Amino acid sequence: MIAGATYTPFVAAETLAAARRDRAASPEAVKEKVMEQAREFEAVFLSSYLKTMWDGVGDDPTLAGGTGSDNWKELLIDEYGKSYAARGGIGLAEPIAHQLLKLQEIDP
Repeated sequence: MIAGATYTPFVAAETLAAARRDRAASPEAVKEKVMEQAREFEAVFLSSYLKTMWDGVGDDPTLAGGTGSDNWKELLIDEYGKSYAARGGIGLAEPIAHQLLKLQEIDP
């Protein structure tokens, strides 16, 4: 889900609904799905944080400042967020997954 997809609350709700259906059959599969969603949420959070940070930075002279450079910059920031989250992020994914599992009454 992380590669090339946009995170929305509906995607998370659908994934969690599927996880609830499957939890009796395979608690480990549910834990993996929840952790994946938590990592994806962290990636979105980090991308949003980086976008805010980069808003204060001037234009990069290597990008030539065209309209395409704005789109490229946004995609680059999204990839930075995904990359940071894939490498452990800032530690949000694990507590988020833990809380989601508690809400589903699954022992984290």
